[in-house]
Amino acid sequence: MISFQDLTAGYGPCHVLQSVTARAKSGELIALIGPNGCGKSTLLKTLCGILTPSSGRITFNDKNLRNLPPKARARQIAYLSQSREAMPSMTVKEVVRLGRAPYRGGLGKISTEGQAAIASAMSHTQSNRFASRRFDSLSGGEQARVLLARALTVKAPILLADEPIAALDPFYQLSMMEIIKAEAASGKTVITALHDLSLAAQFADRIWMMHQGNIIADGTPDDVLTAENLKTVFGIKLPIGGFKPLELA
Repeated sequence: MISFQDLTAGYGPCHVLQSVTARAKSGELIALIGPNGCGKSTLLKTLCGILTPSSGRITFNDKNLRNLPPKARARQIAYLSQSREAMPSMTVKEVVRLGRAPYRGGLGKISTEGQAAIASAMSHTQSNRFASRRFDSLSGGEQARVLLARALTVKAPILLADEPIAALDPFYQLSMMEIIKAEAASGKTVITALHDLSLAAQFADRIWMMHQGNIIADGTPDDVLTAENLKTVFGIKLPIGGFKPLELA
């Protein structure tokens, strides 16, 4: 379980998060939604340690995450950023292998357990079929699968994903969300920022709705995606009949 209390963070003197408090349990897929600039990415970056909060506390299983050494923290939290960049000359397998960095020793070797984690993640994301190709030769959807495989290779109990389906076609969006949902079902805590409210309603166990640097609603999709909340936060109407689920053919 990961929780945070009175978390305030941002960039320099600009505080994007304003005393945010919430808790996520094991086995949950939490969709983090809200308009651009509301603090979704800032929250994820703060939870994984990229940003240092100016105040507040983050705990994992009742231990203060700020007291953990960087490598130990990286073993507990896998972070999938919005960026889909990698070294141009790297192959897909080389990119995925980077996920084992928190476990490597002085010689940089990957253990047998690490090799098994790489193989499992690539199989799970169906990225093993282009393992030897250069990362920059892949389509956007294929790159997204590879970067998710890199995050899964960490084998961390917490997965934070920042807009993992952005700019993907419907097939890859559904495929990615099904993989992420399976990770939560396996017992991990998964928190993912999403703009697609239909997919948030379809896949999330809980939704954190952010507005102006704070979480203003926390609950099931039905509890959070109300007509009042959608009007207040996004300035939109609730679709007639609610959000309809999509399926792969």
